Order: sequence, then C-alpha cells, then structure tokens
Amino acid sequence: MLTNSSMPEPAIKPFHGIILNKNKIDDISLCVCPPYDVISSVRSYYERNPFNIIRLELPLPMPSMNKYSVAKNTFNEWMKHRILIRDSSPAIYVYEQNFQIDGISYVRRGFIALNKLVRGRILTHEETRKKAREDRLNLISVLKTFISLIFGLYEDKEEEVEHLLINSEKNLIHDFIDEQNIRNRFYKMTDINEMQRLASLMEEKKVYIADGHHRLAVSYKLNLPYIPLYLTNMYSSGIVILPYHRIITTTQYKNLEEMITVLKKGATVEKFPFVDDMSMKRAHEMICQSKEPRYILYSKKDTAYFYIITGTSVCTDHSLHEGLQKLKVTMLHNGIVKNMLHIDDKNISFTHDFQKTIAAIRKGTIDSAFFLPPTTVDEVKDIAEKGLYMPPKSTFFYPKILTGLVLYKYE
Repeated sequence: MLTNSSMPEPAIKPFHGIILNKNKIDDISLCVCPPYDVISSVRSYYERNPFNIIRLELPLPMPSMNKYSVAKNTFNEWMKHRILIRDSSPAIYVYEQNFQIDGISYVRRGFIALNKLVRGRILTHEETRKKAREDRLNLISVLKTFISLIFGLYEDKEEEVEHLLINSEKNLIHDFIDEQNIRNRFYKMTDINEMQRLASLMEEKKVYIADGHHRLAVSYKLNLPYIPLYLTNMYSSGIVILPYHRIITTTQYKNLEEMITVLKKGATVEKFPFVDDMSMKRAHEMICQSKEPRYILYSKKDTAYFYIITGTSVCTDHSLHEGLQKLKVTMLHNGIVKNMLHIDDKNISFTHDFQKTIAAIRKGTIDSAFFLPPTTVDEVKDIAEKGLYMPPKSTFFYPKILTGLVLYKYE
C-alpha cells in the first residue's frame, strides 16, 4: 500500500494565502495596485492609502535602509498588526474581472493555486531582462514571499475548468470597482472535493505564461517546488490581448519624407488624411483584420496625414526562426523599425494606449509611432511550444492581475 509520502506531487494544490484584513481595511480598492512593470506613477499609489500594497511591490529606500529592507520591515509590521493575515485554511482562490472595451463587455475568470515548478509543463514566450530579474530576486528572496502573481494560460476548449469555477461552492472575499472601472470579484473555494476535481482537471495541462516571466525566472533561481499562479483558459471569450505600439524618438531623419523614402524600399506606403480620431480608429480596425502585415505610421511632423505600411518579405528578419519571422510584431519590430530604419533600442518605447498616443503626437510631445495589430493567443501558444521568444513587449493581456488580493509566503 502506498503511503502519502510516496504519492506523486500534484500539478496544482491549495495554499494558505496571505490576504488584507477586511476588519482593518475599509476600501480594498485603495490598497491594491497593478503589477510593478506597468506602474508609471509610484507616488500616486503611496498617497492613496498607508496600506497600499505598492509599499511591498515597489518599496522606496530610506536613509538607513535599502528598499528591500524597507519592504521586509513593512511586511513584518503589517503581519504583526494584522493588516495582512494568513488564511485559516488552505484554499484555491477564484478571481473574476468584468470589463469593457469599445462598448463590448467581457468577463475573464481564473483561479489562483500553487503550481508545481516543472520546465516541461510551464512554457514561456518572452525573454527576461537582467536588471528586472535581479530586482525581483532581491525582493522575493528577502520577503520569502510572492507579492504579485504570475499570470498563466491553459488550454480548455470544452471549458470544463471554467464551468467548475462558476458552479463551485465559494465565499466572496472582495467585490469592488478599481481605478480602470473594472469590477473585481475575489472568492475562496471551500469544498475540498471540488478543489480536488480542479486539480485533477489541471493535472495534464500545460501552462503558458502570459505575464510574470521575471518572477518565474526568480522561482527557478530559488529552486522553489511550487509557485503561485493565476490561471485562466486561453480560449475563454474573456481573453483580450492588446498590441504594444512602438513609439519612436529619433533625430537621424531630417524630415518625415526621408523616413517614408526608406520605408518604400521594402514596403508599400499609402498616405491618408487625418480627418478625426475615428479615421485612425477605422484604419486600425482595418489593419487588425488584414491577413497581410499592415501598420500605421503617424508623426508630429505632419499630423494632417497618417500612413499605412504594408510589409513585404523585405521587412522580414531572415536571421530569426521561421516561427518568429511570420509574426506581425516581429516584422514591425525587427524588420521595419530596427533593420530598415535602423532605430536604436534607446529610441524605442512601448504603449498599449492607442488614443492617448495619437493625442500626444498631435500635441507634439511624442515624435512618431507605429501602430500594429495584436498578437493572437494561438501565436503565443505556438511560440512557447517551440521554445522561442517574441520581441520585447509583444503582448499586453488586458486587464492586468491586481497585486494585493493574495500573497504567498513560501517559507
């Protein structure tokens, strides 16, 4: 007869989450924040509430302590005074986000559990950066705690898991509207049999990382057996991937016509009048629906017009794996921006906000931008399975998973 110790470890399992104490926190929406890598104004979250989780996610140094020691002090104080409390029983948590894009309503539903750290099961599509890896390693190893979650996808076209999440017995912990007008509902599953059923459904499934590649790299570095993941069905109607548009700052071209001349050597360039914001929006909808690789160029040097660039094989970076060459984001980033226009990395930045970027160009605060279609979830899956890496900022899964709903202390 097999003893418990000889049983194989499950792919996922419940855990004692650390959560904000509702008896101490009046408004949870003032105490959560986005993941560290999409926060532009750290101070604004510090000012919202003295117990905003930003103090752990992006700590600020003090004269006598570095920022990681400050975070450790804060964490210990919050645990001591029961601002943060350890959940009484191990649980799997369910997280729902209701949001709208262009008047269309979506619901993204997922669950948070510990996942066995196995390279063959957890697949990535993005290369990590040394500076960010070191920062997250310092923070996580000092606190022995994951403050924010790694976001992963699983394949479930029959929606068995989602059906279980909807119909399972669970206690509502939080229900609030956040700063982006997204409704967040956070539950704790209570039925042991249902959690075991969920674990059984997930046992053979692969996980495709959407966000959190740096935290995943840190997990391998620390040789952790299990890590906390938020997981959702990649084929759910609630999955939305926004494109990361390329903002270009350059002084190497005297005028816009010079840049257009270079582009015409490897692509078809068509000029259209900028009538209003809707003319650009309609153009973007068109390039998103196009089977050909198409992009929009808009520049402060001539805000009366925008340009639609139709890529050809000349724009393809043939030094890359074939699986990467066919991606529209690769054709733009590697082919057009870097190989054709020879734009340095330091002059490339990224945004997912289409309207704000257009407005900034018209005001003259941004030089120019290339707008592109979104990467698809099937492309993410294909690249991950091939063991390849997309160009930086190829996917923006919307909305982000809020930091502060549940933490995991691994030691």
